[in-house]
Amino acid sequence: MCYSEYSVNYERGVDQLPVGPFVDCALTFLGVVVGTLLRDRVPHDIKEEMPLILGLISMALGIVMLFKMKQTPIVVLSTVIGSAIGISCHLEDNIKKGLFWLLRGGKKADQSFEAKALEKNRDEIVNNNRLEQLIALLVLFSVSGMGIFGALNEGMTHNADMLISKGILDFVSGMIFATLLGMLVAVAVIPQAIVLFGLFYSAVLIMPLMTPDMIGNLSAAGGILMLATGMRLSNIKTFPIADMVPILIIVMPLTWLLKPIFG
Repeated sequence: MCYSEYSVNYERGVDQLPVGPFVDCALTFLGVVVGTLLRDRVPHDIKEEMPLILGLISMALGIVMLFKMKQTPIVVLSTVIGSAIGISCHLEDNIKKGLFWLLRGGKKADQSFEAKALEKNRDEIVNNNRLEQLIALLVLFSVSGMGIFGALNEGMTHNADMLISKGILDFVSGMIFATLLGMLVAVAVIPQAIVLFGLFYSAVLIMPLMTPDMIGNLSAAGGILMLATGMRLSNIKTFPIADMVPILIIVMPLTWLLKPIFG
């Protein structure tokens, strides 16, 4: 889609409802309900293998988004700087520890909840207690690259395809994990809704400032996060997804600042 089409969609749909965030959250909740009802009937093989399929889909979508890249050096620089910022701030670990603190009613955690401890392999995740699994799901549903870019993209273009696709993935993910945790997984919908709806309305405000290069590079940055998410779901490599979120924040201002250099 060219920039003029983005502008037309923006002008026609400033007051458009956030279809994608609503569909994604609704499908996630529905998946949890279905998984809870069928928790004793879902075959073990499906519980084990389905995350691999979800990871493959995420990686495929990420590759498609990478083809929209406008300036490769800027995207590479944004990935390095953004990831360094997130890792230095320990974003993912702090998010998990904060959520655990809230779920414990303000009581101090007596275990380590760092990303490596939570997600070494699928067997260890399943054997962890319910709060540990829920924290991992909150991060996956709320701050995944697909969700963040999808909400921003719909806010700017009013194209809900990305979040509807994510909703399908979250439906299956919610259903699979609900077979292990029950309705407790539904708690993940709350921060998911806050993040998606917040990003959707924020994107509408910044749309007039966007350029074709910014949109293309933002898409590529989202593709990188989706590739990382897919590898994490498939147990290929546990990338710190939440730590990589700043990539999406700095790629647009860097595109504007470095345009005189890279054209």
